[in-house]
Amino acid sequence: MMITAVDLETKYTAWFIGMKNTEQAKREILELFSTEPDDEHIWSEQDIYEQSRKIILKWNDSEIHDT
Repeated sequence: MMITAVDLETKYTAWFIGMKNTEQAKREILELFSTEPDDEHIWSEQDIYEQSRKIILKWNDSEIHDT
C-alpha cells in the first residue's frame, strides 16, 4: 500500500486536525510512503498508520512552524 498527497487531503485529513506543522509532517509521510520499500515488499496499512502517527506527533511538538 502506498499513500498519495490526495489521500492525505481526503482519506487521512482527520490525522491533522488541531496539529501544528502539518505541511512538514505531510511532506515527510509522502517521502516515506509514496513508494513501496522494494519490489518484494509493500507497506501495510498498520505500517503507514503507526509511522505517520509518530511523524505527526514529532512535527506537532516541533518549534518549526508552517509558513
